[in-house]
Amino acid sequence: MRRILILLLFIFCIPFGFAQIVNIEGQRYKTDTTGWKGEFNVGFVFGKQKDKYFAFSSNAHVQYKSKKSLYLLLGSLIIFKTSHEEVINGGFFHFRYNYKIKKWLRWEAFTQVQYNKLVGIRMRYLIGTGPRFKLAENKVFKGYLGTLYMLEYEINNDKTQKLVEGRFSGYFSFSLEPTKNIEIVSTTYFQPKFELTKDFRVSTENRIDFMFHKFLSFGLNYKLTYDSKPPEGASTKLFYNLENTFKVRF
Repeated sequence: MRRILILLLFIFCIPFGFAQIVNIEGQRYKTDTTGWKGEFNVGFVFGKQKDKYFAFSSNAHVQYKSKKSLYLLLGSLIIFKTSHEEVINGGFFHFRYNYKIKKWLRWEAFTQVQYNKLVGIRMRYLIGTGPRFKLAENKVFKGYLGTLYMLEYEINNDKTQKLVEGRFSGYFSFSLEPTKNIEIVSTTYFQPKFELTKDFRVSTENRIDFMFHKFLSFGLNYKLTYDSKPPEGASTKLFYNLENTFKVRF
């Protein structure tokens, strides 16, 4: 029963929680208008099989856009508990600022705090900055390239490993809107260490959303992350999952 519940949480309730690399590109609202936009979702389950269990997930996304600036705030929390143990516990907080220099060029700065028991992260703190390039834009297709530097401080679950290191964080992202009610978004990240390129992370996220109301949408989202050198105590180098999501936007 516990394994089935975890699988259901993966599929239905958890858009962000287990990824080592948080896909910020996939969470930007593609809009030409200024002002506020956002979304919030929450899910929870109570039950009893051999043990009583409780599962909770919550995600929030707020964005504000002006003529020159973009402010993006994301947060996520996941808890899964039984009577005897905490099986899953993860979450993150991310803030990003984006400043328009030219029509095709933005400068970004961000900070992030993350913890994720499943992938061996007791705490990971990031701070970074760099340029973001608009490669193409029309009514149907948009493409972007980001080349950022980030400083990372990480502690593993058992506190046996503490790292301070610099990484390159490059990403390519595009969105495709073949009709007014369908949007396809794809983002791929590559994050190697500067002094040891064999230590790298790769992540890809590919999503299709179907809008059936101005404020409601249904989506399918496939994620894959590979870490060549994960934190000590991590269960695996490779994570992937397919999600079904319902979103309420405001």
